Amino acid sequence: MDLVTARRELRDQGWTVLRRSGVGSAGGDMDNAAALALALAAEFGRPSRRDGGAAVWPVRPAPDGNGSTFSVTAGEAGLHTDSQYHANPEPLVCMVAVRPAEDGGHTRLLTASDAVAALTREPGSSNLLHALATPVWQWRVPREFAAGERTVSPAAAVLPGDGTIRWRADNVVRRHGGPAPQLVARVAHALDTAPEVRTFPLEAGDALILDNRRVLHGRTSFGDPRRLLLRVRLWER
Repeated sequence: MDLVTARRELRDQGWTVLRRSGVGSAGGDMDNAAALALALAAEFGRPSRRDGGAAVWPVRPAPDGNGSTFSVTAGEAGLHTDSQYHANPEPLVCMVAVRPAEDGGHTRLLTASDAVAALTREPGSSNLLHALATPVWQWRVPREFAAGERTVSPAAAVLPGDGTIRWRADNVVRRHGGPAPQLVARVAHALDTAPEVRTFPLEAGDALILDNRRVLHGRTSFGDPRRLLLRVRLWER
């Protein structure tokens, strides 16, 4: 797929995949792989260095197995948007597969419109959607990114009504007047089990670019410690 087609697909459906982008050919040369991933991502937007101080962030399990965010842990990742703990999340995310897991770790995607459809099928959906439209939701900043900054996001709505979504279930801040644990679990289950979820593997060199405002992403479980993706969050030009 050429870049013109990829940009059109990103605009129309909220995500696109460039197959065999060339990043996987960098092998074990991380500097070269990061440079290639950054150059590819920059075709779609302006790279952000806001979290961690680097534009390219390695998504791989920490050697000690101790991490506070999906990008440094193994296992399943529930559907979520990136940077939900910021007042203004980056609108685009690029993830390039360098070394796919040998035992899973497949990509899962759900658009905001399909998320609303899934929630509408829930009992008492009117009250549920009202709760998600109320700006009382807050998220903890992962400790990897919290140094010198706020540790809790400003209050925001999950579904503000403009076709966008902001969500992550495992780091919701549960304060008085905010969402109850049962509500968080119910929403997470409805989204993660929605039949509209697309699940597919990323092969070495494949690049996923998604609209972080209109598409939730996650992954199936894996245990392979060598799995490596490179993530670049992007501002629109």
